[in-house]
Amino acid sequence: MRVRRLIGNWNNLLAVLTAAFVVTCVVNYDASAQGKTTNDSVFTDEQATRGEDAYQQECAQCHLDDLLGDGIAPSLIGAPFSFRWSELSVADMLVAIRTTMPQGAPASLSPQAYVDIVAYMLKVNDYPAGDVELPTAEAELEAIIIADSQ
Repeated sequence: MRVRRLIGNWNNLLAVLTAAFVVTCVVNYDASAQGKTTNDSVFTDEQATRGEDAYQQECAQCHLDDLLGDGIAPSLIGAPFSFRWSELSVADMLVAIRTTMPQGAPASLSPQAYVDIVAYMLKVNDYPAGDVELPTAEAELEAIIIADSQ
């Protein structure tokens, strides 16, 4: 009887348990929806090396060999990189690069080349490499958030 008085009735107990279940589901969904960050080793060294080769061919003329930019083309490393990309998804960065670069010929590289260049940019900004390549699928890249630079 005492339990019944504290809870009121079984319907109230059921309502409380249902609410607790819903809150638990929402919290767990929110945590899983956050996905990975660039600190989670989301590209490989080999991919970054391919990206460096593509960068040297397609990007270094304006952004320079050291990625510091030529004064017109922006720097792609350090604080400018972090300021521009932190908290956005890798897909956001990829789409911005693919739709604007190379200057005068946007979207002219293969999807793999663009992703490899992104991997190289992550590497030179001190994000860790891992065992799995950065995917080319934008939907998968949406789930990877660019963390503040190391």
